[in-house]
Amino acid sequence: MRVAIVTLGCDKNTVDSEYIAGLFEAAGHEVCTPENAVHFDALLINTCCFITPAKEESIDAILSWAVEKGRRRKTGKPFRLYVVGCLAERYARDLVSTIPEIDGMVGVGRWREIVRMVEEGGTSGRVPIVVSSGLPEVKITRSMPRRKLDAFPYAFLKIADGCSHTCAFCAIPRIKGAYRSVPRRILLSEAERLVSRGAREINLVAQDINDYGRDLGEPDALVRLVKDIVRIPGRFWVRLLYFYPRPLTEGLIRLMCEEEKVCPYIDIPLQHFSPRILERMGRLHESRRILEMLEEWRARIPDVILRTTFIVGYPGETRVDFEYLLQKVREFKFDRVGVFIYSPEEDTPAAGEKPQVPHVTAVRRLDCLMRAQAEISLEKNRRLIGSVRDVLIEEAFPEEGVYIARSKADAPEVDGVTCVSSASPLKVGTFIRVRITDAQTYDLSGEPA
Repeated sequence: MRVAIVTLGCDKNTVDSEYIAGLFEAAGHEVCTPENAVHFDALLINTCCFITPAKEESIDAILSWAVEKGRRRKTGKPFRLYVVGCLAERYARDLVSTIPEIDGMVGVGRWREIVRMVEEGGTSGRVPIVVSSGLPEVKITRSMPRRKLDAFPYAFLKIADGCSHTCAFCAIPRIKGAYRSVPRRILLSEAERLVSRGAREINLVAQDINDYGRDLGEPDALVRLVKDIVRIPGRFWVRLLYFYPRPLTEGLIRLMCEEEKVCPYIDIPLQHFSPRILERMGRLHESRRILEMLEEWRARIPDVILRTTFIVGYPGETRVDFEYLLQKVREFKFDRVGVFIYSPEEDTPAAGEKPQVPHVTAVRRLDCLMRAQAEISLEKNRRLIGSVRDVLIEEAFPEEGVYIARSKADAPEVDGVTCVSSASPLKVGTFIRVRITDAQTYDLSGEPA
């Protein structure tokens, strides 16, 4: 059987899709992406429903493939359609009742049950639904086979899933359950396999990476895990994503300062700077302490890159609150910033909060914040002209003499890239030194040094 997989949403979903692909291959099936296959027997859509735009993207994808399913049935190339992951976990019965083309639904963390459902092929005569009866839980207690679905020389290593924080705006604890760390021995084995198969950057991901191991009763577990991973032979980078706003341990700061393989890169979603809004969000709301912490990292970690995300238009956000956020962004000059418009999620405390900020106002605030950050980013990038840095080649267009690369300062899929011009061919998955020759708002241009 040939199984196609579509992945939507975050990098944790990317890992889950690769687990699913690995399980299908281990069971003797062929796995592909729909872009690379004319015909397949089953299509799985791994969905996201973190915020409203993610739900809409997932639903649009399901509807689009439902139409394609009908078209292919007429041409003699039918396939079965399965919806898995976060959207399935929360809205399985609603989706099945409104989109009859769906052949099965499986919620989060049930990778082996997905394989079994597809193999059975709906023999029961009804649409099977496998979701949690109570609070979901995503827990890995044994090694999983894994098969990458792309050719990029980086990989994500999901070290935990779920979340035990109680942010007023976030539905993740209801979608994924409490924070659950993956045992270190499993992660180390998986990291070794990824490196042996060509990964030159391992991105450790969790909803709150600095909480890793706490639920297992292991103090300072993140530092021990990273130390184990960097001992794997070979040249590769290790990047840590994502930090909750709390101080880093001394061990972690030393690793970022001293270990060549560890990227001095901290992605710490702050969500806002207004103490009043942060308190309404259920977040750490002492802005002065947060800024002192960030300044300490800048002072102690050479070449550290600080990335954050903010939410604008949160219920009750006034013009004064937003102006305070904008002022702090301009003063602190983050290296990377992402901005989201608040999305009310059902069953979260914030969904019923008043007053709601008009959407047009939220859009205007997002645009204002991103324009301010664009100026900061261009200023920082221009300072890099003439400098030499190591980059990892990710994509190659040898006919044009153009190669797409990233440095330690840029996380995959969210940050800028370095466009390298080279008359000599460069190989994807190799590190080279480049001299920066030009700078754009978010991207750089360079040539081999």
